[in-house]
Amino acid sequence: MIAAAVGLLELLLPGRGPIGEVLAETLLGSIVGPVPTAFVLTLAALLGVATSLTAHAAVLPPATLAWIGIVLGVLGGMAMGGMSTLATAGYLLALAMPLIVALLVVQVIRRYPRARLAVSAVTVLALGAGAVLLGPATRELVGRLAPALIADLAPIGLSLLLVGLGATWLGIAAVALRGSVAAARGTAWATRHRIPLTVLAACGPAPYALLRLTWLTPWPLLGGEHATDLSVRLQGLLLSSGGWLGIVLTLGLVLPWGELFPRWMPVLAGRPVPVAAAAVPGGAVAALLTFAAVPLLIGAAPQGPATVLVLALVFPCWFWGPALGLAVWGYVGHRRSLSEDGSRTDDASSDGAASDVAGAVGA
Repeated sequence: MIAAAVGLLELLLPGRGPIGEVLAETLLGSIVGPVPTAFVLTLAALLGVATSLTAHAAVLPPATLAWIGIVLGVLGGMAMGGMSTLATAGYLLALAMPLIVALLVVQVIRRYPRARLAVSAVTVLALGAGAVLLGPATRELVGRLAPALIADLAPIGLSLLLVGLGATWLGIAAVALRGSVAAARGTAWATRHRIPLTVLAACGPAPYALLRLTWLTPWPLLGGEHATDLSVRLQGLLLSSGGWLGIVLTLGLVLPWGELFPRWMPVLAGRPVPVAAAAVPGGAVAALLTFAAVPLLIGAAPQGPATVLVLALVFPCWFWGPALGLAVWGYVGHRRSLSEDGSRTDDASSDGAASDVAGAVGA
C-alpha cells in the first residue's frame, strides 16, 4: 500500500518532490519517464495487494500464484532497479562500518581478558594517530557526506522501497511454492551445493573491495584525479571495508558461527542463530543485487563495450545476486535438515525411554 501511495502521489503531483527523481533513475524511468513509471509502480503495488488477498482466501492455485510472483518480482524489480539502489546500500554500509568496528573492539576487550591490554593499547594508538594524520580529512569527509545523507533521506527510502516491492513479489512466490515437488528438488540441490555456491557469492564484492584499496596507493584504479585527495582515499577505505564485511558475512552461511552465535556476542553467545536472521537480510541483498544487474549494464551501454565490461567485472551483480540467493536457499535447507534430524533423534530417544519404562514396569 505504501508503494501504491507513492506512485499515486507522483501521478497526482508530478515533479513536485523527490519521487520523480528516484523513478527517473530506474531502468523503466530512463526509458519512459517518471510519470509512466509511477503508473506502473501503482499498478504493480495494487496488484500485489490483490494477489495477497486472493492467496489468503485460497482463490488462486499455488502454481499460478508462484508464477505471478516470479514474473512480477524479477521484471518489476529490474524495471524499478538502478545503480542508485546499489550505491545507496553501499554507502549506508560504509557509513556504518566505524560503528561496527567499534562494537567489535568493545566485545573483544570484554570477552578476551588476555588480549584486553594489547587491544586497548592498539586502539588508543590507532585513534591517536588517526586524529593527528587523518583528522582534517575525516572532518572534510563527514562534512561532505553527512549533509548529503540528510538531504537524500527521502530518495534513499524510496529506492529501498522499490527494491522491497520486487522482493515482496519473490517472497509471495516462495510461499506459494513451499511444500511443492519443485521446491523440494530445488532445496535439495541448493543444500548439496551450498558450500561452492557460498564461496562463489563471497567472491562477488571482492573486485570492488580490492579496487577501492588501490586508492590508498599512488596508483588508484578508476579513481580519477579526485582519488589523490586524502578524504576521498578515506572514503574509498570505508567502501572497501564494507565489501570485506560482505565477504565475511556471506561465508558465515557455511561456517559454524552462522549456526551458533560466537561467544563474544553479548546476551546471544552460544545460542542458535535464527534462520530468519540470516535468510531475510541475505535474501534482501540478493534481490537488490539481482535487480541492479541489468539496469547497471544497460545504463553503461551508451559509453561503449569497454565500460560495460569494466562494470561487469567490478560490480558482478549478474552472478553475485543469483549466487547469493542460492547460497541463502542452501543455508535454509541445511538448517531445516538439521532441525528435522534433531526432531527425529528426540523422537527416537523418547521411544527408547518409553520402552525402557514399559520393560521395567513389566518386570
